[in-house]
Amino acid sequence: MFCTIRAERHRHRPGRFAAAGLVALAALVASAQAGKAQEQDNVFKQGAKLLGFATDVAPPADFVVKSRRASDPDFIPVFQPPPEPARPALKDIDLKAVKSDLDTLQKKHDALRQAYPPAAKALADEEAAKKKPKTTAPDAQQ
Repeated sequence: MFCTIRAERHRHRPGRFAAAGLVALAALVASAQAGKAQEQDNVFKQGAKLLGFATDVAPPADFVVKSRRASDPDFIPVFQPPPEPARPALKDIDLKAVKSDLDTLQKKHDALRQAYPPAAKALADEEAAKKKPKTTAPDAQQ
């Protein structure tokens, strides 16, 4: 009920809507001018400088200028397919040769791993644990 009474009381004041429209229009104009404020010194940028909201941008360092292109890059499409690989795909014979090389390396590394004392001890402990019978008796700590 309060909302309806309040709404009826303010229904006869169209000036508030006009004022809100003017404020929105002023904000729109100010935001449009903000883009131009970055490009050149104008009244808005000078006012922002006085208030401490804007500064002058220093020119980039020499190494930055040298590393940039002289012109803007051309348009790059978003869904551009990746470039094709420089080398062609391997043939069956070459693929089998690579697989055999990898298998040889794996066997060599397995032999080195087995000869390493801590690895051999860990493997022996693991096999001993598998052979040891498991008891089903409850622990003494209760």
